[in-house]
Amino acid sequence: MLLSRYLRIVVVLCIFSSAMSVFAQDGGLEFDGQTYELEAFVIYETPIDVIDGFTGEKYIGNNPVVLDFADTFNDLLLGYHKKLLIHEIQHLQFRLEDGLAFEKELDELSKSFGIKKFDVDHTRWMVKEKSILHRLHTEPFYKIDAMIVWDVDELNRMLPDKPQNKYAKDIHFNEEKGIWERRVTTHWKVSYMRAPTGNRTIGNPVNIEKFQGLNLDTNRGYHFSEGLSNDVPSRAFKDVNLTYPVLIRSDEPREEQVLRLNQTFVKNLVHIYDPFSWVARRDTRFRGGFYREMHEAVIKNRFRVKDREWFDQVLARFLSDVITTKRHGTKEIYSLYVLQRFNLTRNVLGEDLDLLNWNKGEKREGEAKRKDARVWINYKSPGGARFIMLDAYMRYTDKFLNALRTNVANASKSETGQELFKRTIEEVSGVPFDRYEKAAVKAQKQMIEKYR
Repeated sequence: MLLSRYLRIVVVLCIFSSAMSVFAQDGGLEFDGQTYELEAFVIYETPIDVIDGFTGEKYIGNNPVVLDFADTFNDLLLGYHKKLLIHEIQHLQFRLEDGLAFEKELDELSKSFGIKKFDVDHTRWMVKEKSILHRLHTEPFYKIDAMIVWDVDELNRMLPDKPQNKYAKDIHFNEEKGIWERRVTTHWKVSYMRAPTGNRTIGNPVNIEKFQGLNLDTNRGYHFSEGLSNDVPSRAFKDVNLTYPVLIRSDEPREEQVLRLNQTFVKNLVHIYDPFSWVARRDTRFRGGFYREMHEAVIKNRFRVKDREWFDQVLARFLSDVITTKRHGTKEIYSLYVLQRFNLTRNVLGEDLDLLNWNKGEKREGEAKRKDARVWINYKSPGGARFIMLDAYMRYTDKFLNALRTNVANASKSETGQELFKRTIEEVSGVPFDRYEKAAVKAQKQMIEKYR
């Protein structure tokens, strides 16, 4: 057991050193006026149950890889939970502070364009995130009931058959690769009674479900989820119970195999144990500025142009992009656009889509990433005009911004927004718009492809 104890210390310290250092120094983190103490959960103190996949009974073997991994299992699970809590508190704190500063700067910029009534409803801001955070702090979402052990040599001897029990549904022989693979599938429920409204004395029941699955060896999976309402209480999130299959190999050294199992386990947790995916994916939450609110404000204001629908969208996006550029650089604009345009789908979990239809009756369908989608920029489209306007701002910054502000203020009722923006670009650049447009489209496509 000396090796086991050594591995546990080394792996946990290496993977979670940053989380533990914050915990040790501060003893807790504050967010939105509440202190979150990072105490251990009793549920993780009992050694993980180990089940023999072939018999379905308690594992009675003495394979050192099994024993070593089981010895680190709870430490890794608890370490990940703490790191997730710390990360999300810090992430929400940063987004709250950045959001308030972003809002202030965008408000000042919009007023200089004569836009009034720009408003962000703070009462609805981060409400769902706070509910999830409270639940994450008081009790873990994920409870892994058992580690299921499979001996690869024994599985290979059984080919083309495989064990016929409830645990075998989560292992699969990939004939193309000639290897065994593992998965987890989860069914996560949110259930609560909505507060009564009007003359009602009893509220309506709310039941929401999320289905996820992950190939534990490729980190590709599926995600099907309904959205959450802002009134969701922290008690509404039900526990997620699952088992975790492990393939034990005789041809891999003990130390290397245990280290691989530990690292793979943590990587799997990053994808499957993300309670904030009820709101949005971790890599998209709170990004994109306040375009929606700015668009609503632009619509409410009077501008003397004929094509208001096009104009409102382009101006709102431009103003939001200006503040994003000033606060975070253009990288934030391009990286988020590329993510949403080419890589984002509601159905992908992890690194790519895998529907995991391994067993009879499983016929899941989903949308994969749009890897072959074209980069298309057309000035007549608000989405394309966005990048022409961004190109002009990147080249001429405040010179272009000031010229646009003046031209918007002095717009003619007989002019369209498209014509107004074209005229502004020509004034600032000194070249006909047709020539500028071609150069801008080429440059912007290159920037998008760079981040793609």
